[in-house]
Amino acid sequence: MKTILVGLNELNFEYIKYYISQNHLPNFKKLFESNKIVETTSESKYELLEPWIQWLTIVTGKTYDEHKVFRLGDIVGRKDLKQIFESIEENGYSVAAVSPFNVENRLNKPLFFAPDPWTQTRPSGSSTFVGLSNAVSQAVNDNAHGRLEMKSIFALLKGLLIYTSPKDYKFYFQKILKLKSQVGVKALILDKLLADAFINEWKNTEPDFSNLFLNTGAHFQHHFMFNSNAYNGDFANPEWYCPKTQDPLFEILKVYDQIIGELLTLPIRLVVATGLHQKPHGHLTYYWRLKEHQKFLKIIGLENVIEVTPRMSRDFLIRFDSEKSAVKAENILSLFVSESDDLKMFTVDNRGDSLFVELTYSNDIQNDFNIVGKIKIEDFKKYISFVAIKNGEHDGIGYVIDTENRIQENNLELKNVYNYLFEDFKSNLN
Repeated sequence: MKTILVGLNELNFEYIKYYISQNHLPNFKKLFESNKIVETTSESKYELLEPWIQWLTIVTGKTYDEHKVFRLGDIVGRKDLKQIFESIEENGYSVAAVSPFNVENRLNKPLFFAPDPWTQTRPSGSSTFVGLSNAVSQAVNDNAHGRLEMKSIFALLKGLLIYTSPKDYKFYFQKILKLKSQVGVKALILDKLLADAFINEWKNTEPDFSNLFLNTGAHFQHHFMFNSNAYNGDFANPEWYCPKTQDPLFEILKVYDQIIGELLTLPIRLVVATGLHQKPHGHLTYYWRLKEHQKFLKIIGLENVIEVTPRMSRDFLIRFDSEKSAVKAENILSLFVSESDDLKMFTVDNRGDSLFVELTYSNDIQNDFNIVGKIKIEDFKKYISFVAIKNGEHDGIGYVIDTENRIQENNLELKNVYNYLFEDFKSNLN
């Protein structure tokens, strides 16, 4: 039997159960009622409760203390960490994936492979599939700036024509019309399109093991949880940010419900996992992102920069020509504070000849906002884009559902999900 691992990243199952209680999400209801929901546990330190750490634990069977990958994208080049994808392929089985989180494509003959938008590794597959993968990556990474390159637009339109069915045309048409008027619509469309591409490619190739990873639900919880009808806390998002009449989480869950319904019709073993889940955040936190990284770094005096790679939301990686240049840049970045409240603007992780930088200032920023370091940058807001307001925060409890119900425990250490995916997978196919 073929196995599909679906990553519904960070979803809160209690919120899904709320919508089910309101007579929504029939396929989630079927999945929940017909199969055992197993809770997973992961890291104890909050700073380690990042999905790129949890999902690497799932695909390597190792805890953070064992794999030591702390940042998204840092799996690239870590040949000492064998991922489940190449392990299964080495045992003679076919493998495919769409957006596997923090995974490097090391496969010899993947039937299709689209990396997550933040990990620098190659896509594989048909020209249409590779074009769609690249377009999604560009759309996600430039989301804060609202830019979409012409070649990405063509690739997305081609993907829509090739991978979607007539029953979905109305859905896409209605959502495209709301791109300007509703929050989160682009992310919702991209997740739906990735799932359509996965299902279409899967039906054409039928890989023995495959992984579909969907992240918009996590994004909507993180930034719009206060708008959810399932949320009963004291906070509310500003009307300009997300109208009270809109519930983005419910909108993406309806999309996921349809995807689950389609997967349940396939002759497969379906494993659904979340890695962890989110709970409501306790106060308002703003996220900001540099608009033009290279330009800003040049203005503040960083020299000998070889490459700048944006990561999720406010993070970016800078590569230098030497460790000496990196240290000099670290000193410059670390000095910057806001003029108004003297809070640090950046946190910097020095990795020798590269720096992993986070724009961690989390208060509101107005037009007259200045920052001060070795030099003074006036009107800092013109260099940044607003990303979001934090609504949800990570909780180490996650969930896994196996439609063959092989997991007998009620609670499972997250790294042991690997054993059920790999060891049981081999015996099942043999």
